[in-house]
Amino acid sequence: MKVNVNHPSFISFLENVTENILSTISVNNYFSLPQENKMGVLYMVFKLMKNSVKSRAKLTDLELISFVTVLWKKNEESENYEFAAILKDILDNFDTVNEFTNTPPKRTTRTIKTDKTNNG
Repeated sequence: MKVNVNHPSFISFLENVTENILSTISVNNYFSLPQENKMGVLYMVFKLMKNSVKSRAKLTDLELISFVTVLWKKNEESENYEFAAILKDILDNFDTVNEFTNTPPKRTTRTIKTDKTNNG
């Protein structure tokens, strides 16, 4: 899918996605987080981004990589460096982060206990 990344409506969409993510998750002090906490932040940002994009378009993994790249560059241009670093880390660990979001949650089956009393 070809998109003009400098079109005003696409830039507005990128800003809406960024605002949606940043209003939900605090990215302050991202650089000082330990690695295991960073992975949690990457997962949450990626999941929110996929949900925001899902309302407008269905993207394949390659298109999603391109979208993250454009979003990363636009946030660097607007000097939103911590969020841009999160997007860069998502790109670096894309397969791992994407695997977590594509895996359906495990459902546990519950057995219902019944009392077997004979009336008789």
